[in-house]
Amino acid sequence: MQCGLLYADIRIPAPRPDLRGAQALADLSPAALLTLMQSEGFAGTIHVEDSICTWAREINWHGTPDGIDAGRMSFDAAGDLIEDGVHADYAELWRKTSDPTVEAIRLRGGGMEGVLVLSDTQFLLALGAPNTPASAPLISTLEAGELPDALPAHFASHYVLGDWDGTTGCATRATNPFLEDQTALTRTANSMIFHAIAFDGTRQDIALIA
Repeated sequence: MQCGLLYADIRIPAPRPDLRGAQALADLSPAALLTLMQSEGFAGTIHVEDSICTWAREINWHGTPDGIDAGRMSFDAAGDLIEDGVHADYAELWRKTSDPTVEAIRLRGGGMEGVLVLSDTQFLLALGAPNTPASAPLISTLEAGELPDALPAHFASHYVLGDWDGTTGCATRATNPFLEDQTALTRTANSMIFHAIAFDGTRQDIALIA
């Protein structure tokens, strides 16, 4: 989801690991955690020059990126948007939908920074620390069948997509699957609270400040 110069992105591949019998990420095997590490999440600012759109990944679930995320934009005969990778070989088709009311805000809380993009019906929250180490060493350790010591800190960052039910935001997809189908956000006129779940299953209410 994006609005104006801000965006947040989450990508959850299928299938997810079997969570039956587990109460937290700490209960999962290295193989199951390795599957979860295939997810992606990032957020930041958008820059457009001529037909090139660049998404600056100010926070990134897999650590500081080693490349530039940029696409060349064009429209097809149906009015849909085509994005062709500039620095990577890919093509994406973006179809028009109804135009909901959307806003995007920068937030901070729990020692992290983030972006929240929300409409009347949906939200996407990206919350993490800038300039985090690359996740490749963690993935290598999991591939060897071992649990890296830094994995709990990695999962302290959160990328959550959800739906609003009044002032309650229920997660539908998240980099921590134990957040899914749970209340992830509550909002009032003056506050926004993120209901985080840590690697060991501990729940923490984090006040998000604009």
